[in-house]
Amino acid sequence: MRELAVPLAILRRLCKAQGGLPGVAVRSVLQSVKVKVNGILVSCLFHKGSSDAIVFIHGLGSSKEDYMEVFRREEFQPFTILAVDLVGFGDSDKSATFSYEMKEQAGILKTIIDRFGISRFNLVAHSMGGIVGAELCEMMPDRVVSFINAEGNLTAGDATMSRVIAKMGEDEFVRDGFERLKRDLEAEFERTGDQGGRRYLEALSKATAKSVYQSSVSTVHESDYGDLLTRFTRLPFYKCYIYGERNKDKFLTEKLLKQKRIPVFYVSESGHAMIDDNPDEFFDHVLKAIRRAE
Repeated sequence: MRELAVPLAILRRLCKAQGGLPGVAVRSVLQSVKVKVNGILVSCLFHKGSSDAIVFIHGLGSSKEDYMEVFRREEFQPFTILAVDLVGFGDSDKSATFSYEMKEQAGILKTIIDRFGISRFNLVAHSMGGIVGAELCEMMPDRVVSFINAEGNLTAGDATMSRVIAKMGEDEFVRDGFERLKRDLEAEFERTGDQGGRRYLEALSKATAKSVYQSSVSTVHESDYGDLLTRFTRLPFYKCYIYGERNKDKFLTEKLLKQKRIPVFYVSESGHAMIDDNPDEFFDHVLKAIRRAE
């Protein structure tokens, strides 16, 4: 591992976009770490606490910075916290030979969790990251305490942007589709004044056309054929699902989860980007879910 300890002053600057650290006592150092797995450098944020760990997985085109907020929250200080840039995203390597399949991403993440010596952990995954999370849970079921799935893909209808991307040929997407996608998103975020969307676009711009396209293909395949809902409901530990309130009653997955008596919660005044739209309520749901699982 290559490690850089980030002092409080730098942590404050990192969190500036989230409104600083008013009234929050950050008690330990945030570490920015690059871990080499199978020749690929994977970028991580790590905080060592005294309690069980929480592992965070981002979605398609996003990055570990989605979860910067958690590192500054006093109520999360007792936990060991790990947030990772999946291969091909954020500050992790953009490997030309990596498959970008969700199972291979989970295998990389398992190795990283082992490297950090994390024995038990709660898992929080958003969007595409929910598929990676499901694969990870099946690889190490005895070490997962809870799985908090934030609009993660479970059925075919959950694959939205990824399906649009996957329908293009890879050559087309690499040639100009990726740039068109970014321009279209930028225009939409400018029109709506969506600050969270602009931050997403910054993260997306760190990815490559190859990593986004091949991840989208894997996401669609697993959503269509991976039996993710059944696998999620059969996991042998506490699990719940979180929607942005604006997506309430829009997806078949929500109805099916309720039929299977999986707890479903809603983050008010938010959509799919709930972590950015309403971080206070999102992380409050995360903390309550962890406490339910204890």
